[in-house]
Amino acid sequence: MKQRGGGGSSRHRLSREDRAKLGRRSGRDTQSPVSFLRNITISPLAIRIGGGTIGVVLVVLILGQLLGRDRKVTPGEGPDAPDVNRWMEEVELRSREYSLGAGIRDSWITLHPPGSPEGDSLLTVMEFRVPGDLHMEVLNLELTRAVQVAGGVVVRGVELSDARVELDIAYRGRHTHRFVLQRYSGYRSHVGRIGIVIDDFGRASQEMLAGYAGLGIPWTASVIPGSPNSTGQARYFAARGIAILLHMPMEPESGEEWDLGEGAIYAETPRDNVATLLESAFNEVPGAIGLNNHMGSKATQESTVMRAVMLDLRERGLFFLDSKTTSASVAADEAERAGIPWAERQVFLDPEDEIPVIEEQFQQALDLARRNGSAIMIGHPRMNTLEALRRLIPAARQAGFEFVTVDRLLHRSGR
Repeated sequence: MKQRGGGGSSRHRLSREDRAKLGRRSGRDTQSPVSFLRNITISPLAIRIGGGTIGVVLVVLILGQLLGRDRKVTPGEGPDAPDVNRWMEEVELRSREYSLGAGIRDSWITLHPPGSPEGDSLLTVMEFRVPGDLHMEVLNLELTRAVQVAGGVVVRGVELSDARVELDIAYRGRHTHRFVLQRYSGYRSHVGRIGIVIDDFGRASQEMLAGYAGLGIPWTASVIPGSPNSTGQARYFAARGIAILLHMPMEPESGEEWDLGEGAIYAETPRDNVATLLESAFNEVPGAIGLNNHMGSKATQESTVMRAVMLDLRERGLFFLDSKTTSASVAADEAERAGIPWAERQVFLDPEDEIPVIEEQFQQALDLARRNGSAIMIGHPRMNTLEALRRLIPAARQAGFEFVTVDRLLHRSGR
């Protein structure tokens, strides 16, 4: 039976480092909620459009039980402290995740625990700095969804000014958080999105596995089948939450010069054989969310064989990334025809194993992302590439570029 896979999450996944930043702080008083918010029925937030400008108008919920009826929670009522702690961690993680997806940078999110000078005496305050080019209501709605997904409710929302919105959050009647959305007109949201794919894992050293796994950004590992280490290295990345592709060997135009092994797809491979080859390859690379071609400058020009590949991927619910080893590739056309998501590589990161070349290629990807909104680059598990990325990524993030897994940069059929 073929292993089916999802088309990839549309949300930004949090790294282990991000989760550590949001870890629970000792000394949090989970037993001091604002109890008058218990048993409130929440109305949807309203958005008003007027004067040609979309503005956020958050309805302040004035209900009977808010008017001077503060009552203490008696033992046995509401969630217990461990439950509240789990909820608080979950809603903070979800809110961070959803806001990053809306265009907020990681450094623009600040968590103030109860009693801190910048916070509130009872509540955890989560501050979101909203850039000037992001509509406030977009972030408002994303945070509302995050709270709902985590199992909570927005019990109060108020627009204090054009530049400040506050949302009060509760869980099973306990008021736990206040989200503060503060406009910073000089800030700008993400300049562009970058997808880094590193090919040829399965043949890489343990040093390269550990090095790339520690990059601290979302990226995608492409694992080639046919190696004794293919399955083990795929599982290594899967255990660390790193997205995986099947790096499928395909016939190049100079095929006689390369030993691709028995599992490769050639331009003349019959359709039924394509399915058999892919079945075997996916079994060696468990957890793959898509496929990209290893070489393949000849095979990707052949419509019949590429159609067979795309139909197989459709059955598995996966996508195709064209490594674009030839400008004559028909992969995108056949992916559209099959109705599956697809993407294409724009930049080879390390066509030469020299740091100046890698730096130049990396800058080319940034320039493309700045112009077009995104760029996909493909590199290899080499020390020079790893060292260059370690130096280049922090500056790119500081400049406003967002690094994402390649499944977030897909073209959808018909769009």
